[in-house]
Amino acid sequence: MRSARTHARRAANNGTQWLSFSDLMSSLLLIFILIMFYIMYQYFDMYEINMAEIARQQYDLDQANASLDEQRTRLTEAEAQMVAQQIRLNAAQSDLEDAQSILAAQQEELSQAQSLLDEKEEEIAAQQEQLDALSVQLGNQQTQIEQQQQALDDQQYQLEQLVGMRTRIISSLSEALKAAHISAQVDPSNGSIALESDVMFELGRYDLSERGENFIDSFLPVYLNVLFSDEYKDYVSEIIIEGHTDSLGSYLDNLALSQQRALAVASYVLADDYHAITAAQKRMLREVVTANGRSYSDRVYDENGREDMDASRRVVFKFRMTDEQMIQQMKSILENQ
Repeated sequence: MRSARTHARRAANNGTQWLSFSDLMSSLLLIFILIMFYIMYQYFDMYEINMAEIARQQYDLDQANASLDEQRTRLTEAEAQMVAQQIRLNAAQSDLEDAQSILAAQQEELSQAQSLLDEKEEEIAAQQEQLDALSVQLGNQQTQIEQQQQALDDQQYQLEQLVGMRTRIISSLSEALKAAHISAQVDPSNGSIALESDVMFELGRYDLSERGENFIDSFLPVYLNVLFSDEYKDYVSEIIIEGHTDSLGSYLDNLALSQQRALAVASYVLADDYHAITAAQKRMLREVVTANGRSYSDRVYDENGREDMDASRRVVFKFRMTDEQMIQQMKSILENQ
């Protein structure tokens, strides 16, 4: 009994040991397989890395070869340029030798010219003494000329100031009439202003119409505000109201009509009860105003040379400046000089 139990226990232990050994071997086999897979994975990973490195090195090698080819090409071109430069250098050397020969000949000529120059300098020294004497005389004459020129410059400045004053007055009149929206044109050459006769008079008559009076009431204050301003009043010596007619009828009849129309305008603006201008302006106007009739002596013509009847019939306002005759004489003298 005991032997049988012992045998059975041994058999059981042997079976258990066999199972343990099988499990051990299975585990070892699994570990071996895992190690093999890891080794294979590492191998393929390193293979890919090595292949990528080989490809990069091949690319670098290709780039290096291309750079080497480019450098060889540049070297070939540089050698060709060097050969060309050497050819040019040889030609330049030859030109230099020719130039040296020419220079030697020129130096010889220069020596001869220097001898002639020395002789000329002696002659010039003698002439310089004569020039110095003349220079003293010219200096005295120059002083006189400068004094005369200064006097002329002073006269020219005065003339420009007086002539410029007329230009400024004309410009101020134009700006003032434009600002007041009055349709009257200022002649840029002399500052005269022509008012249409048809606006102020009926045909063949000399009494002012209501429309004419209204126009003068708006025009005259603007006109006098400029001429009698502090800037210009000392330069205005006369204001002229001129009547003009067309050539229909006799000269004397038109002369009478033109005088009557000029006088009608002057009488209207100088009347005691006229209030479109200030009392001070009226007083100054009475001191400088004149009224003249010109008949048809100064007619207006169109571009075809025919008389413009409407434009010829007009009343003109003019102004004269102080010492205007003297200005014209001075201008004439300066222009002749």
